[in-house]
Order: sequence, then structure tokens, then C-alpha cells
Amino acid sequence: MSTAWVSRLARLAWRSPARAAAPRVRLPLENEDTPARPIDRQLIKRLFSGLAPYKRSYLLGTVLDVAMLVLEMQYPRFIGQIIDLATGYVAGTLTPMPSQSEAVHRVLGIILLWAVVAASALLIQRMNIWVMVRAGLRVEFDLRRKVFNHLQRLSMSYFHGTKLGRIIHRCTGDIMAMREVHVWGIDTVVKNSLILLLAAGMLFWTEPSLFLAVAWLGPVLAMCDHMYRRKAAEIYQTVRASWNPIASNLTENITGVRVVNAFERQEHNLRIFHTLQDRNEEDNMAAARLNGVYQPMLLLIGFTGKAIILLYGGYLVSTGRISGVGSVVAAFLYWDWFIGPILALGAFYNQLMQCMASAERVFNLLDTEPEVEDVPNAVPLPRIRGHVVFDGVTFGYQPRHSVLVDFNLEVQPGEMIALVGATGSGKSTILSLLARFYQPRLGRVLVDGHDIRYVTGESLHKQMGIVLQNNYLFTGTVMDNIRFGRPEARDADVYAAARALGCYDMIMCLKEGFETRVGERGAHLSVGQRQLICFTRAFLADPRIVLLDEATSAVDTATEQAVQRSMERLLEGRTTFIVAHRLSTVVKADRILVIDHGRIIESGSHFELMRQGGKYARLHDQFFYAEREIANL
Repeated sequence: MSTAWVSRLARLAWRSPARAAAPRVRLPLENEDTPARPIDRQLIKRLFSGLAPYKRSYLLGTVLDVAMLVLEMQYPRFIGQIIDLATGYVAGTLTPMPSQSEAVHRVLGIILLWAVVAASALLIQRMNIWVMVRAGLRVEFDLRRKVFNHLQRLSMSYFHGTKLGRIIHRCTGDIMAMREVHVWGIDTVVKNSLILLLAAGMLFWTEPSLFLAVAWLGPVLAMCDHMYRRKAAEIYQTVRASWNPIASNLTENITGVRVVNAFERQEHNLRIFHTLQDRNEEDNMAAARLNGVYQPMLLLIGFTGKAIILLYGGYLVSTGRISGVGSVVAAFLYWDWFIGPILALGAFYNQLMQCMASAERVFNLLDTEPEVEDVPNAVPLPRIRGHVVFDGVTFGYQPRHSVLVDFNLEVQPGEMIALVGATGSGKSTILSLLARFYQPRLGRVLVDGHDIRYVTGESLHKQMGIVLQNNYLFTGTVMDNIRFGRPEARDADVYAAARALGCYDMIMCLKEGFETRVGERGAHLSVGQRQLICFTRAFLADPRIVLLDEATSAVDTATEQAVQRSMERLLEGRTTFIVAHRLSTVVKADRILVIDHGRIIESGSHFELMRQGGKYARLHDQFFYAEREIANL
């Protein structure tokens, strides 16, 4: 048997009519994970390191498993003794046939002892299952919590460059794929290794000549196992690589279902999904074909051993070289016990390969360092007034492309700054840097003279209120979402914030007022209602710096006017940055900055910029001309 022959069988193609008829489409390009590498001991060591806090539970489970195994290994001996009694052989020597009643009593005694041993083994097995499953689920919980905590620390750049489907799959499918190894990994390895040793020992003890007759099959098993594991490691890495696009594609189509329906992309997306599925199916079939060679090969070796024991054992009994048929039967059963763990360990190795692929992805995530995090000596930011300075800031999302170049800006406490300009000019980037979502390549951002790189992120964000264009509402009630930034707020505080914003009546008109459930991502509310709730959430936290990024773009004109009247009082005394394409929201700003390619090209109040007749004046005229045209339709 050669490795080439096994590899050839593993590469045989299996084609189904459905696959042959399925149309192929060109798949979109996507970023791949870290290139697949052979499974190594360090990865396995790291996987099992999570078991260390529960080593006592695993040790207890192992002890219970060994005790159960010792009891179960007595079954062939009981069977052999019963057969010897039935055939007239007792204690390994030929004796006169006992009386019928004596034989019955002896058999009943053996059966009773066997029942006690079996009941004890079942009781121990139940205890073992409880101990091992409880420990394994705790390991899984710890790992999921660790991944979730790590995701909270990662910088915006990670989420900007990683598909949502992959992130979700790391926290769900990948961790669940590791469950079997966490729960039963140690148990499977220890139990089956002990069975191998004990079965071999019991076989030798029962009849050494039969043991020697089948001992040569051990090296054959070892050779087949070595070839299988080497090939399986390669195949399961390929399976892993072809599964990632499926998870990402599925998540994208679910989250973007409205766009899919609007552009009638269902059939096209289905073809893409089928193509991804076909690719993954082919890889999984390659693994199945390899198992289809390996498992029957083990069964063939097992059958060969059984045939040798029966044929040679029968010869030994017929020639009087061994004392009873029971020894042959016991040897036959112990050989079956010896082959069983080989099959079990082969199946476990398949699980381990899949687990290793998932573990590699999860550990890659955990090894991803946040680009923005608190430095070791970060200090809490004291209560601020809101003095903001951008000092020679250069930043870009891509290494070779800078959005801001040597950007300088000073904002006094309580000043309202409006940022206007074309899409991609750098307006939202300025807000992201101030919120410390990203770190500037050059220069620094100061708040009340403190470089925000050296203060704790918690103390900075607690003094900022952020409202984005597409704000997120969490599953729960309106009250829960408004309290999100200030959980300790009283109901009266929430009502006061809503009244100050002018949205109290709007909320009370909902089905259950402030106790109305918003649904997943606010699905039960209109876009304008969701935005007003986000306004209330931000202002309830009483921030010293307020960042509004296209915050009024989702509300209608009447609602926007009501919000503007409330914002004048709410933003008084707070440093405010407003990014807006709708120029009606920025005319009352203390200073309007026109941003172009990451630089300030105009600065002044609305009336000053209109008198200058520059880019802002042209944008203003274009905007209000478009508004009049829409109103006349």
C-alpha cells in the first residue's frame, strides 16, 4: 500500500447532476484570512490551555473514565467463563461436567456479578458525562467571553476592514466547532489510549499465542494512520478556506436584504451562493473520500485480525494447545476492543482538524492588537471645558493615501463648528480622530491641553456625545436606548431630555410611550423617530463635546426645524462639531469650515462666507436652488 495510491483515491472527483447543471458566476474578490498552515503543537497547546482553570474537573472525569473502563473490560472475561461452564471447562482445566443445578448456579452467579459491574459502570458513566460536559461548556463560555471582550477593545480600523459575517462566525460557529474537543477531547484521548493498552494487555494475558498472531497488524495500523493524518491536515485547511466566503456572503445578503430586493438581485446572489456552496461541497467531499478510504481500511485490518484469532484459535483448541473455547472468544472480543479505539481516534482526529481550523481563526482574532488603546500610563481626563486643538495632524485610512495633511484647527470652549465640503473631503475623519476612533500618523489632537493619546478612552468618551447618520438602536425599549449612555439616569431625567429636544410628544404617541419596544435595530420605528431617540440618548449623557455627523439627514424638514430650535438651548456652553450636507443645519454655527482634500480652504460665519462669494456661497446657492426646485414639483 503506497501513499500515492491513497492520494489518488482521495483526488477522485465526485460529480452530481445538480453541480453539473449549476451555472457558474464570477465571484467577487475578498480579503482572505491568514494563509493556511499545518496544524502544529503550539496551536494544540493553546487550544487546550483554556482547560487549565478546570483541571480538577477534567482530572475527576478522567479518573471516573478509567474506573468505568476497568469495569467494562471485565465483560469479555464474564463471557469466556460462561462459555467455559457451558462447554465443560472450568478454571482453564478439563473437569467433569458439573450437575445441571450447579452449572446454573455458577452461571447465575457470574451474571449477577456482571450485572453489578455493569450497573456500577453505567453510574460512573453518568457522573463522567455530567463532569466533562459542565467543564467543557465553561471553557466555551470563557472563550466566547474573551472574544467578545476583545472585540470591544479593537479599533474601528478592524471593523472597517473585516466583513461582518467573519466577525459573527468567529463568535458563533468557530467557537461552537471547538465544543466537542473542549468537552470530550481529553476524555476521548485518555479513554481510547487506555483501551488500546488494556485490550492489548488483556489479550496477551488471556492467550499469549493469539496475541503474537495478530501483533504484526500494529505497524500496519500505524502506517495507515500516519498517511491519513498527513493528508487530512491539508484537506481540512482547504475546507476551512472555502467556508469563510459562505459565512460572509450569507451575512451580507441578510443585512442588505432591502437593497437586494430593490435591485432584483435575488437570482444573481443565489447563483453566487450556489457557486460558493459547490466549492465548499467539493472540498468536503474530498475529505469524505479520504475517510472513505481510511475507515474501510481500518475495518479490513480489524476483520483480518478477527479471522486470524478465530482460525488460529480454533486450530489451537482442536490440537489441545489451549484449554478452552472461552479463551478464544475472550481474545476475539479483546481484539475488537483494540480496533474500536483506532476507529474512534480516527473520527476524533477529523473533529480535531475542523476544530484546529476554527481555533486558528479565533486565535488570530485574539492576537489582533488594537491600533488605538490606552497607553500603559494613561491618566483619566478631568472634567473638561471643551477646548480642542488639531496640531499638524496627518492621517489616512490607507498607508499610501492621506485624508488629512498637516491639518491645524483650534476650537474654543462652547464654540459651534460646522464642517462642510464634498464627500470624501475629510469631514467625518476629523470627528473620528477627535473621538479617538483612529490615531493620527503625525501630529496630535488636544482636549483642554491633554493629548488624547495619553488619556483613558473611557474618561474621554464619557464627556462626548456622538450622533451619527445611521445610528444604532439596540433591542429593548425606547427608555433602555435613551439610557444607554447614562444607565443610572432616572426616568425624570429621560423625560426632561426628551422635552428639551422637543421629541417627548413624539415618543408618547408611540404604542407604549417610552416602554415601546423598538425591535431589532429599531425596525418598529421610522427613520426620523430613531434619529430623535439617538439625539436624546446623546444629550442625556450631558457631554462637554458634541459630535453630529449628518445627524439631521434622516429627518424631514418639519422635524429638523423642531430639533434646531431645541438644539440652540441644548448645545449652549458645549463645544459642538457639526458635519452636514444640508446647509440649513449649519447657518447658525459660530464658525463654518469648508474642507477640501483634507485642508481648510474657507473659514468664517455664514454671513462672512456668503459675502466672500467663495465655495461655500456657491454650495449654499446650489443647495437652496435644489430645495426650491423640489418644493415646486
